[in-house]
Order: sequence, then C-alpha cells, then structure tokens
Amino acid sequence: MKKRGAYVLANDAVYEWTVAFLESFRIHNPDLPLYLIPFDDRCDEIVGEASEYQFETFEHESFNLLESIGEKLELGVTPTGPHWFRRFASFWGPLDEFIYLDCRMVVLADLEPLIQALDSYECDFLHFEGGLDQVYEPGPVRTALVREHHAQGFNSGRWVTKKGLFSRDQMQDVATELVRRRDQMNRRNTDQFFLNYLVHTSDVRYASVHDLMPEVSRLTWPRIPGTVYRDACGYKVWSHGRPEHDTHVVLMHWAGIERSPGMECRWLFRRYWLHGKSVVEKMMLWLRELVLMPVLVGERKLRQSQWVHRIYELLRDG
Repeated sequence: MKKRGAYVLANDAVYEWTVAFLESFRIHNPDLPLYLIPFDDRCDEIVGEASEYQFETFEHESFNLLESIGEKLELGVTPTGPHWFRRFASFWGPLDEFIYLDCRMVVLADLEPLIQALDSYECDFLHFEGGLDQVYEPGPVRTALVREHHAQGFNSGRWVTKKGLFSRDQMQDVATELVRRRDQMNRRNTDQFFLNYLVHTSDVRYASVHDLMPEVSRLTWPRIPGTVYRDACGYKVWSHGRPEHDTHVVLMHWAGIERSPGMECRWLFRRYWLHGKSVVEKMMLWLRELVLMPVLVGERKLRQSQWVHRIYELLRDG
C-alpha cells in the first residue's frame, strides 16, 4: 500500500507562519502524515510543536549536495536561496506519493484528493501555475520550452509528486547545464527555475492541478481577482463573471508577502494563527491590527500609485 502524506520546509525564523500552517493543516487533514524539512539549524522551537501537531522531522544526507547546487546558481540576490534546495530531498523521503508545501501558507481543504490525482490522471508531477516570468527570462530556452514542451511556469512552493521521480545524478546534471544558461533564468528564484527546468526537460508526465481538476482554483495567491468566502462546501472564490468564480481554494500562499495587519486575506491567516491564544492575547492582537491596518493599507496604496512615483522621481532628479 502506498504511503501518502506531505512535507513542509520551515525554521524558527518563520515560527508564527509555521504555527498557522500546522494548525490549518491538522484541522483539514487530521490523519495525513506530515514531515518537517528543516530549512537550517534553527528549528528547536518548531520541533517542540511535533507532539501537538503530529509531525516528524525529516533529515537527509542529501542536504549538503542540494545546497551546493543552489550555491552554484545563486547570484547573491537571495543569500538564503541555497537552503531552499533542501525541499528536493522529499524525492528520496519516506512517502511514496506526496504534496510538498511551504510554511507561509494555510491549508483550507483535504489534500488527499490532490495526491490521489497522480494515480487518477496517470501523472507523475502536478503543479500550480506561477507564471513563466517568475521562472525564465525571454530567450531561446524559454521559447523552445513553450513551443516544444508546452511549458507552464509553476511555483516551487507547492507541488504534488512521487518518490524517486528524479535522482541526485539528474539534479547535478541539470545544475551543470543551468550554470551555462544562467542568464536565461530568473535572477532571484533559483530553486523555482531549477525545479521547472528539471520537470520541463524530462520525460515525466506533468500537468496543472487546475487543468485536470477545474473545480480547484488555479490561483493560490491572496492577490487574486474577487474575494475568498466560506460556505458549507469549504473555501471558494467569489469573482462573478471570471473563470475563477466558485472554484475551491485549497491553499492560500503568502510567499514574498510581509506578514502584517495590512496583508491581503489576513483574516484567513489570523483564523489559524490565533488558535490557542488566551482571550487577553487575542484582544491585544486585534487592537493592534485595528490601529495598524489603515496605516499599512494606505502606505501600500501610496507605493502603488503612479502619481506618487512621478513626484518621487521629480524630487530625486531635482
């Protein structure tokens, strides 16, 4: 019998994100096996939650090798980038079929149907779109992958796959090739373009989760058109007249977005983050959010304003 489950990558630097993730994961997936992949050596606080949220820590001998691949491809834009490559140790872990997830998200549904979809649709790798611009720079590599392999850019923070799909030798070979083609890859998202290229240039059967399961929302970012609401069937997108309308939201992913009272879909994060806190703690946090939210939302609107940027450029240029 196949062992199905999930992996999450985290450390104590994102402890509050991780607690919200763990809380949401266990509410919607009470029995699904979960393994923590340590982002680095700072994981004591999170590991202390293992009995509360029923997960195990997964250490693997490949961590050094994977980080060395990240170091070859890193341009210095994201100094912690090589640590993200530890997530690929999941290909050689204890689970036969699994979903990989970053900690800076909340889980809003039962994940087993996504994992079972590998067998149902005879696929090896399922992904959520993230956009080609976040993966490849314009150039011959991108053009060829789109033309010949129908490549869709996907985010490296959530994907579904099988144990042993790629070997360490394959990863090292792809890394060597990508060093030569580094100028055609995204400057920042090293692990993301690495995984995309690994999948796109292989013979594995891959597809978008949404393309196979159109009832699942294609997007898992909070900055999506419309709003997220909850009904008897779970979380859905309300975006009347758009393709996403009434599709199910299974994950909400805040990677790259600062955790603050002004962040989009904050209520979803707060729902799980506040679980287990005392009434006094909840009241203090709510008060802080009520005070700061208008300020932070206003600041974000100003930063996005075309006119503010024009005034700034005029002042800067004298």
